[in-house]
Amino acid sequence: MAKKYSKIGIRRENNLSDLSSTEDSLTNILGDLVSGTNVTFISKDLDAIRGISNVGISNAEYRRFAGSRVRFTNSVGAVVDYLPRITYQNRFDGFNAFAGKPRLFGGEGLTAKYYNETEIYPNTPEIFSGTPFKVDNFWENGRFLFLSKVATEATTINGGIEWEGYFIPTESRRYTFLINSSSCYTLDFQTAGYTSGIGTYTEISRIGIASTVPGSGTSGSNTITIGSTDTKYVAIGQSVSASGIVTGSKVSNFNGNGEISLSPPSGFLSAVYSTFNGNVTFSKTIGQSTEITYTTYPLTTFERYRIRFRYYIPPGINAASANKYFIISFPDSYLRYNYLYPLDYDFSDGTKGNINRFIDNSINLSGGVIGSLTNTDNYVRVITNKKIDIKYTPKSSISEITKANLFGTANNNSNLISVNDTTNVETGNYIFGVGIPDESRITSVNRNQYITLNNNSTQGISTSYTIVDHRGFVKRAIGSGSGGSFTLSSGNTNNLNDEMIMIGAGVFAYTKITLNGSSSSFTISPSQTIGAGTTVYFYQSRGLINNGLNAFCSGGITYCLSATQLTNSGSTTIFVDNVPSSIGGWSVQGLYFNSGTTITGSTSTSITISSPTIANIPPEATFTIADPNVGEKVLCCSPTDTSPPFNGTLNGLETPSDFPSLRIENGNLIFNSLKASIGIGSITSASSTNTSNIRVTIQTPQTRITSAGAATTTIFKLLCSSQ
Repeated sequence: MAKKYSKIGIRRENNLSDLSSTEDSLTNILGDLVSGTNVTFISKDLDAIRGISNVGISNAEYRRFAGSRVRFTNSVGAVVDYLPRITYQNRFDGFNAFAGKPRLFGGEGLTAKYYNETEIYPNTPEIFSGTPFKVDNFWENGRFLFLSKVATEATTINGGIEWEGYFIPTESRRYTFLINSSSCYTLDFQTAGYTSGIGTYTEISRIGIASTVPGSGTSGSNTITIGSTDTKYVAIGQSVSASGIVTGSKVSNFNGNGEISLSPPSGFLSAVYSTFNGNVTFSKTIGQSTEITYTTYPLTTFERYRIRFRYYIPPGINAASANKYFIISFPDSYLRYNYLYPLDYDFSDGTKGNINRFIDNSINLSGGVIGSLTNTDNYVRVITNKKIDIKYTPKSSISEITKANLFGTANNNSNLISVNDTTNVETGNYIFGVGIPDESRITSVNRNQYITLNNNSTQGISTSYTIVDHRGFVKRAIGSGSGGSFTLSSGNTNNLNDEMIMIGAGVFAYTKITLNGSSSSFTISPSQTIGAGTTVYFYQSRGLINNGLNAFCSGGITYCLSATQLTNSGSTTIFVDNVPSSIGGWSVQGLYFNSGTTITGSTSTSITISSPTIANIPPEATFTIADPNVGEKVLCCSPTDTSPPFNGTLNGLETPSDFPSLRIENGNLIFNSLKASIGIGSITSASSTNTSNIRVTIQTPQTRITSAGAATTTIFKLLCSSQ
């Protein structure tokens, strides 16, 4: 972000080194660089920068670096140097990897293009034509003073500059630019809602030598009226002339509605001496100070907005003795280069630093998505070293979910809404109102000034907005209910699931929904009557919702079935709810089934499987059925019994007989009991002819006291022989 400065030396034939006083010689030369009366530029004016050098370093200066090495405290408390040494270059490299090319407050200035007098055409839309004789991004603080030419390479004083690039705001709000100049200038800013194609800019201001527009005024007043679109030709300080306006009157103020306030010359009370309705000319001379102020539409933090300034002196004007300057303020301070980015600034992902990537992949307070819910190749693993704290209590009424009803003003194609009160409004809340698209959420709150949305408003309007709690929110719809059924008149059942809660005016607390396959209706419990046109909001009934497997378990290839009653191990018929159609031959997956089990038949309340179950299936236990061509999908349905190898029963969990209490500890087989019967299996009684050198040692955990009074354990040895 460091700025570059060009130093122009004295030509050899003018260095005057043969004179006795080099200071007087330099003063003589500098005097030729100024114009105007009572203006001087002498050798002593350069005292502030004498001694500056971009080469060489003295021994004393070098010693200032002593002790600047990087050190740390080791495990025993001693302060030691890092090895290998960390150099200043290491630090710069590390910072570059961390910050990359900053996207916020890291600009390098706008792209500047310089034009000669012969390439200036004031009455054309683009002002300049042809190839600029110079291009750079020289910009420090938006304060440009031209003692002679716009650049040394220009052929005459009457040149021009076009600055163009991007402005990036540091917070979401409106920004005000103030331009004051003694020459001609324009200001263009990105059209609200622009994305691509024609219409990048809206021309905000175009102040030339003279502009004539239709207008009117009333005798005895200091106000005239012009068309609102013609105010771009008006600046404070301009001279105003028309039939009926006192000569010497100037613009003192104006607004975007076309009302122009005038200040009459000395000795006159009113600028308009006669009512008129005709042409009005706004004019200025080079050297005459004029000023315009532009307040943007609401801008969003981190977003890029195209901006263009143009400064020029029209051809054929003698500006040698005129005071020439161009100043851009905020308006409380000069517009520094940090906010401004050249046209060729690299905003690509490849130049992002680690902090940029971290922010891009973080979920802020308003929520968000990382990875992908539609592409399994873009799954992202999330790791945390802290427990997930989920505190969610389902709401029961419309008053509980309504965070605020506020009045605000939205601009068309803008995601900022101006408000006066943000009490109770949180980042992440959902917002509803005229011109606000569905699924719109609040991404930031500028206290009692603005709220920023994740979508643009489709209308420029001042209206009331409803803000609802985002915790557990699913969607909003409109409809009516009777008995145990609810029918939608606006919206659909997309994204709704069984057991979700429906909330609305007059709706019973904790009303739950059950889908019936229709896109416009569902059943509700408890039964009730809900009036036509009722706006309802759907919320989750529980806090932890995981949609991470949505793409892997997409509808149509997998279903989760829930048992409606106990199914004993060894059964081939399972009673379930919501049996889908056309599932013959589908695989049945889960810990209750043998591998390769398929569906051989089904009814509306049950399925028949090809292989008996291998464990009891308790009521409400879930399992997966899947198209035979999609492979293993057992993860798609979370089991309600999460403690295998236990069997679920109506009375609780039970250890199955197939899993005796055996375990291995430190290479030893540990068991609670051992029973062996002679003649069963391979265990036989030993005879006198049997020989064996193989022993199995069994040690009891209990201790006993020997006859000598010592504590010991009982050890048994089994003889083993092979036959």
